Amino acid sequence: MNSFFVLTGAPGSGKTSVLDEVQRAGIGVLAEPARQILAEQRSIGGTGLPERDQALFTQLMLSRSLHGHRRSGSHRQPLLFDRGLPDVVAYARLFGVSEEAAMTAARHYRYNRRIFLAPSLPAFYCQDEERRMTFEEAHAFGAMIRGIYEDLGYEVVLLPEGSPAQRARFVMAEIAKGPTH
Repeated sequence: MNSFFVLTGAPGSGKTSVLDEVQRAGIGVLAEPARQILAEQRSIGGTGLPERDQALFTQLMLSRSLHGHRRSGSHRQPLLFDRGLPDVVAYARLFGVSEEAAMTAARHYRYNRRIFLAPSLPAFYCQDEERRMTFEEAHAFGAMIRGIYEDLGYEVVLLPEGSPAQRARFVMAEIAKGPTH
């Protein structure tokens, strides 16, 4: 979908702050499923957590990501996804579980050719209850994500350094250029 844009990157790269700014400016944002799944699974004592069942966590991510893409199919205005289906491929690789279903979905359910990547920067990174990777691990994961998007034919546009508002203005200016094929 040409009106579907993705903002991805390493954990702790400042994506959420940028997405909040973009949403305040009136562009639709579809939240990342990982934190939703983590909160839900912990609230019910579920096993769909990376520390309990990485394959199940990946399946839940795929299901939620696919649902978000399909549910938004009739959306004609620009919509910014906090991570896309190729990110699920990266999670599968990270955990060493099958990526076949995620890769099939990532090839079939597409986004605008230009995707935005927030690079890992030590100044933005902090660990929390859900973000347990070290900065070095997060940086390597971000590089893996970038490679997967590039392998799938996407053009990776790096977010510049700056405040969340500055980075959001950059994203909105790029979106305003219109869709690419």
